[in-house]
Amino acid sequence: MLTLALSLASLFFAPIHASQTIYTTTSSPELSFQVTSGENDNFFYRDNFTSAQILLTSVNVSQDEPHRLIAALPAGNSGAVTYFLPMNSSAENRETSPLSVRVINGTFTSTTDDFDNAGIQVDLAFSGNATLGVTIIGGIRAIRDYVEGGQSMNRIFNYTLNEYNDTSVRLHRRYINETSDKPGVYKGVDLYISIPPESSARLSVNATEDDAPKIKVLVPRVNSEIAQAIRLRVLTNETSLTGLDPQSLFLSEDQATKPSVETALRGLSDGSNIVAQQVSFLTYADKFTAGGWRFLTYFGRDSLIALRLLMPIMTSEAIESALAAVIERTNTTGALCHEETIDLLLLPALAHYVENLPQGNGRAGRFLSRNATLQNGTYGSILNRISKYNYDRALPFYENQTHANLLAFRPGEPVGNWRDSNAGTGYGTIPFDVNAVLVPASLRATASLVERGLLDKLLVPAGRVAQVWEENAPKFFEVSVEANEAEKRLMDFVDAPNVDLGQEVLNGTTGENVAFYALSLREDGSRVEVLNSDVSFALMYGNNVSRTLLEYTTQALTPYPRGLLTNVGMVVANPAYDSNTTNIAVLDRTAYHGTVIWSFQQGLMAGGLARQLGFCLEERSEAAVDTNPAITPPTWCSDAEFLQSLQDAERRLWDSINGAPQNLYSEVWSYNYDKQAKQFSVADLSRLSGGTESDAIQLWSYGFLGLIEPPSSGTS
Repeated sequence: MLTLALSLASLFFAPIHASQTIYTTTSSPELSFQVTSGENDNFFYRDNFTSAQILLTSVNVSQDEPHRLIAALPAGNSGAVTYFLPMNSSAENRETSPLSVRVINGTFTSTTDDFDNAGIQVDLAFSGNATLGVTIIGGIRAIRDYVEGGQSMNRIFNYTLNEYNDTSVRLHRRYINETSDKPGVYKGVDLYISIPPESSARLSVNATEDDAPKIKVLVPRVNSEIAQAIRLRVLTNETSLTGLDPQSLFLSEDQATKPSVETALRGLSDGSNIVAQQVSFLTYADKFTAGGWRFLTYFGRDSLIALRLLMPIMTSEAIESALAAVIERTNTTGALCHEETIDLLLLPALAHYVENLPQGNGRAGRFLSRNATLQNGTYGSILNRISKYNYDRALPFYENQTHANLLAFRPGEPVGNWRDSNAGTGYGTIPFDVNAVLVPASLRATASLVERGLLDKLLVPAGRVAQVWEENAPKFFEVSVEANEAEKRLMDFVDAPNVDLGQEVLNGTTGENVAFYALSLREDGSRVEVLNSDVSFALMYGNNVSRTLLEYTTQALTPYPRGLLTNVGMVVANPAYDSNTTNIAVLDRTAYHGTVIWSFQQGLMAGGLARQLGFCLEERSEAAVDTNPAITPPTWCSDAEFLQSLQDAERRLWDSINGAPQNLYSEVWSYNYDKQAKQFSVADLSRLSGGTESDAIQLWSYGFLGLIEPPSSGTS
C-alpha cells in the first residue's frame, strides 16, 4: 500500500541518554555505524541499554512517495514502522515542494523509561506538514509480513492510542499473549512521538472510534531543522541482550597460528575495521542474529553456516556461544529450530571445531558437560539425541536407495532448506543440498565424534551409512542435456520476455553438452532442471567429493547465462536449461531465490573451492585461513589439466565477486543488464520484486572475513 522515499542527512552518533530513571542494564559495548544498501540508509546503535537499527530510504530516491521509517530492536525482535505523507499529497504539490524528512545530526541514541522499558530515540526534521500513514508496532515478523506480504494485517495485531496532546502522542502495543514477569506489567512495545524543547512543531491528533487516529505533524515555515523537529522513541520491556564486542568475538592477531589467519584478523579484534562492528552488532552472548532489519532474531541455520566460515578467526568463547544457542533450542525429538537443514549443520560445525581448529583443542569435554539452561540435560546428552534423530532419518535410504527414502520437506511445509521461499526450489520437495551433501556430512561428523568418545555408538556405524549416501544420493539429481537441445533451450531463455537478455549476451559462443545437479526433486522423483549454486555445500562440507561434482562446478562457474557468473556476482539459480519453461518466470531476477546473487553462497563456493584445492596443493592449504585435516590427496589431484581447470574456475568466481564489493556483506541483490554495453549492474531487489528487500547486514555474508582471495594463476 505504501512505500517510502526518505530524505536523509548524514548522521553522527553521540552517547546521549534520556533523563528517565534507568531500570534495565546490560554489559554491551557501544557500537555506532551506518550502512547504505540498495535504496535504504541503515543506522545501527548499541550500548549498555539497548541495541537497535533504524532504516530510512536513501536521500537519492525520488521524493514523490511516502517516507518510511523502521525501527528494529533485537530485544523481543520488536519494533515499529511508520510512513510519513505530505499533508497536501497532490502531484502538483509534491513536484513543487516535496516533503523532506531528515535525521538531525547526533540524535540517534538509547532511551529508557519506567517498567524496564528501553529502546531508541531519534529527532527528525520535516520540511513541511505531514500526516502519519500506516503505522505498525510490535513484532518485526509482523512488520516484515506487512511490507512483503501484500501490505495487509489483522487489526488485532496493531496498536492502541494512549495519552496525547499537541506535543506528545503515545501509541502502545500490548503483546497478544500477555506474557508478564511482574503482576500487572505486560510485555509490549511503545512508539512515542513528541516535540523536542527547541522545536516549534506541533502535533494534531484526531481520534476516531473505529479507525486509526489521524495524526498530523505541523511545522513552522522557517528554514531551521531544530524548529521543525519531532522526536520519535521506540521502547520495549523485553529483556535487552548482552552483545559480544569485537574483542570477545575475534581472535587477536597475536593468537594467529599461521600468517593467513593473522592477515584475516587485521582490524577485527580491536574493532578498527568497521566490518568487525557490523558482525558484533549481530552477535550476542546467548544467540547470534541473522541480519538487519528483517531478521534481528535467532536463525540457527544462518548462525551455523556463518560459523563454519568464520570459525577460524573466532574466539573459543564466541564459537561456543553460537553452538550453545543451537543446542539449547533442540526439540525433544532431536530436531532443531530453525529450518530442516539445521539438524544437519550442527555436528559438522562441532566436529570441525573440536578436531581441526586450535581454538577447540582440549575444550570438548568441558563444553559437552555443560548443563543446558533452556531444557534439562547436558549438552552431551542433547547432542546424542540430535545425532540419533539424524541417524534414524538416514537409515531408510541406507537400506533401500530409492527417491522415496530421501529426505523431503516436512509434511505440510513448503520450505525446508536455505531456499526458504515457496518457489525457492522450483516447487521441488526433495532438495539437493540436504540429501547429496548435508546428510552424509552430518553422518561423517557423527562417526568422527563417536570415535573420539564424544557421542554414543550406533548400531550401524555412521560412516558406513554416510558412504551409501555419498555414493548413491547424488545420482538421483543428475541432469544431462545434449548440446543441441541445451543450445535451443538457452536461446529460448535469453529471448524470453521476462529475461530479455538477447542472444548477443552469448558473445557468439557455442555450447557443449550440459550437466549439473538438479535443484531438487519433485514428489514423484522427477528433477527440477535448474542450474544452481548448491554444489557450494559439497565443496565446504563434503567428504570424498567426486570428480563428477567438481566437473559440474567448473561448468557452473562460467559466464551467465550459460553458467552462473555475472560481472556483479554469482546468481544462485539459472533456469535456462529447464525443460519446464514455467521456471523461467518462477525463478527470474525478481524472485527471492531466483536469478539473483546471495553473498553467502559466493563465500561458501569460494571457501569450498579453497578447501578442495588445499587437499591437493600444500601451498594452498597453508595459504587458507581455515584449517583442514591432512588427508590422502584425491585421485584427481594428479591430473594437472583438471587441477588447472578448477583454479581457473576459482579465478572466474573471484572476478565475479569483486564486481560488487559494496554489496559483499548484504543479503541479496539482483541485476540489470545493459545490452549496448553488454554489462550487468547491481539492482535493488525490492525495486524489482514489489516488497522483498535485502538486509543491509547479513550474518552469513560476513563469512568472507574468513577467506583470503587467492593469487591469480593460470588462464580463465
